[in-house]
Amino acid sequence: MNSWVTLTASLVVLLSIASLPLLKNHYFLNWRPWWSSNSVVADLLVTNGTIYTSDDSLPFADSMAILNGRVLRVGNYSSLKDLAGYGTEELNLEGKVVVPGFIDSHVHLLSGGLQMAQVELRGMNRKDEFVIKVKEAVASKLSC
Repeated sequence: MNSWVTLTASLVVLLSIASLPLLKNHYFLNWRPWWSSNSVVADLLVTNGTIYTSDDSLPFADSMAILNGRVLRVGNYSSLKDLAGYGTEELNLEGKVVVPGFIDSHVHLLSGGLQMAQVELRGMNRKDEFVIKVKEAVASKLSC
């Protein structure tokens, strides 16, 4: 009976250890040792790249820590290591460049410019002035 209990317990421990990699991305594995001063753990560390920050005090960095899709900290790798936990993934950029997102307002410059030339809106400071100008332009187009 005693050897059966020992064998069963050993098997449970072995299976538990073997299944740990399957749980890698579970939130509860982003633990910190009790002696750590930092309680925040990043989901992702982006390393070994050129990251443009658009901040005059640090225009470029080589690493970035991210938690829940938000940037926690940007800097060199050694300044971000304290944000890594057991479940933190690391993405090696291999020298690639990261820049902030660009928003395409999708303006067709030629036709947009021609439309602006048809109604003079420069110098409009108030909404009522703008509305009057647009109404006048529409009325003149309808009368043609």
